[in-house]
Amino acid sequence: MDGILLILPDFLVILIGAALANLLHWERSFWNTAEKLVFYVLFPPLLFTSVATSNIQPSAAGLFLCAGLGAMLLAVAAAWCMRYLVKDDDWTHASVFQCGFRFNTYIGFAVCARLYGETGLSLMSLLIAFWVPVSNAIAVAVLANAVARKEEAQSHTNLWRSTIKSVLTNPLIIATVLGLIVNVTGLTIPGTAMSLLKNLGSASLAMGLLCIGAGLRMENFLVHKHLIAASCADRLFLVPLIAWGVSAACGLSAVEAGVAILFAMLPTAQSCYVMTASMRGNAAAVANVTTAQTLCAMASIPFWIEMLLK
Repeated sequence: MDGILLILPDFLVILIGAALANLLHWERSFWNTAEKLVFYVLFPPLLFTSVATSNIQPSAAGLFLCAGLGAMLLAVAAAWCMRYLVKDDDWTHASVFQCGFRFNTYIGFAVCARLYGETGLSLMSLLIAFWVPVSNAIAVAVLANAVARKEEAQSHTNLWRSTIKSVLTNPLIIATVLGLIVNVTGLTIPGTAMSLLKNLGSASLAMGLLCIGAGLRMENFLVHKHLIAASCADRLFLVPLIAWGVSAACGLSAVEAGVAILFAMLPTAQSCYVMTASMRGNAAAVANVTTAQTLCAMASIPFWIEMLLK
């Protein structure tokens, strides 16, 4: 019950978002604007203040980063093996592939704040800063290759340029890097500015969770039901188990191991759908997987939290 009660408030906010979008029929354009507000204005200050005020130095977190990144690279391998276990076309597998190792940042930070406080948020911010460019590059490479073969296209130079640009200009990465610079150099941020940033950051998680609920969608669920089920089992149970084993093997502290496992237990990001649609992948299948993982996470995350609390 402790795990369920811990995560329940956050998932209730997600369900409120779904109710607002579907029962009150709020326009999709409103939610698209809200998502941009969270991504560009509200969430970066939370990352910045968490890292800038942390007592954790990047050099001291080296083992944690190696363990976290290593576990997620194994998650990439597990997601790739899915094509050998479940029969489906290569185009669909390449589209769903990213759902095995990309993550929902807002759920992660909401749960991490409750479990591990500022220390946990700082560790997760560092892991996000390193994993986002790696995971995006892997996802784009696989999907671009599959789309090229399906459409018999020859060049994706412009796609790669835009991808590199999006990674370098990602506000989450920029905020984390700036926070690291302030932390390492000992720069002092004026109290008024820090209070402003903390106020913006505190509004990000609730708004982000509402947007998650509003983005839940199902399209022809039964068409890829076996792949969807396998993807949920892989992302929500196998990947956290991998992270647990890697954390134990590396001898991480309780908080470091907890954050690494928490990072691994998160459902996939809703931005997977946006990227897949823009690259002409199987967006409907990805929408189904994203929604299924988010809903199933309501049961899987409390389970893993109970394991961490024991």
